[in-house]
Amino acid sequence: MVRQGPRRESRRRNPAMPPGSDKKEAILETMLDLIAERGFHNAPMSVLAKRSGASPGVIYHYFPSKDDLIHALYQRVKSFKLEVVLSGYSESMTLREAYLHFWLNAYSFYRTHLRETRFLDQYLSSPYCEEVSADEVDETDPGIARLIRIFRPRSKGGRLSDLPQEAIDSLSFGLAANLAKSAKEFSPATLKKIAEASWTAIAGD
Repeated sequence: MVRQGPRRESRRRNPAMPPGSDKKEAILETMLDLIAERGFHNAPMSVLAKRSGASPGVIYHYFPSKDDLIHALYQRVKSFKLEVVLSGYSESMTLREAYLHFWLNAYSFYRTHLRETRFLDQYLSSPYCEEVSADEVDETDPGIARLIRIFRPRSKGGRLSDLPQEAIDSLSFGLAANLAKSAKEFSPATLKKIAEASWTAIAGD
């Protein structure tokens, strides 16, 4: 049976979060490292300035406050995650095929991009977390439109069972996240079966 290799952090840089000399990007990248290592409360601006090589004045030029910096970083990480989840999507896929594809991509994101995953876990369970309005999502993108359609309940013209949103989250990408964070390794065949079981649980077929 083909097995996955050990979990390791991918240092690949997403086009939305490039490395290099750009000071703003360097600040965001360094803050992502700090929060992944130390958490929100143990990532002061003084340490950020020292680690990034940017003076406090430069940091505050781009980000008026630490809150602004963290919210900007969230938008970057969220965009990166969405890019990974939608990668390889084809409009020829059925709704079920698209879900399985998205689920496996989400698992790969959580398994590979540890910094981003740690940041999202902290952000979404902290006072920093804010409701994202529909206006912030580009529904003209075919992949995003399909993703939205998948997660729309039957009562609103979608495919999902009319379960509480918390249940849908836990049975879908929440399941992918929990499995990806575990030490256990799964073969591609097993992951596909789990994704299929997830679809059955939330869609009923």
